[in-house]
Amino acid sequence: MAAFRDAYLSGDPVRVGLLLAPGVRVVVDSGGVSGRAHGPADGVTAALTLLAVTLGGPDGLRLDPCSVNGRPGLRASREGRPVAVIALDGGTCVDRAWLVTNPDKLRHW
Repeated sequence: MAAFRDAYLSGDPVRVGLLLAPGVRVVVDSGGVSGRAHGPADGVTAALTLLAVTLGGPDGLRLDPCSVNGRPGLRASREGRPVAVIALDGGTCVDRAWLVTNPDKLRHW
């Protein structure tokens, strides 16, 4: 989690991409809310694009460790308001990422 957080907050997509497995899949639960990104995205390039669209750039973004369904995760927020909850899976490289951006599901975060 810390490596992903640090890489994303660096603003360097190459650094983030090096942490992703070639066959990475990113899934976003937007709850069908208009104007929010949705997935899935397969492969590093598509994953980086979806992450950038979903989370935006690093300026003003906080990525704080949290528990997501009993597993380590990250809470993404801007100005103290949650924009996503992130769960990552994989060994040395992330092969699956799940992001929840559905405002109804983020209320308790």
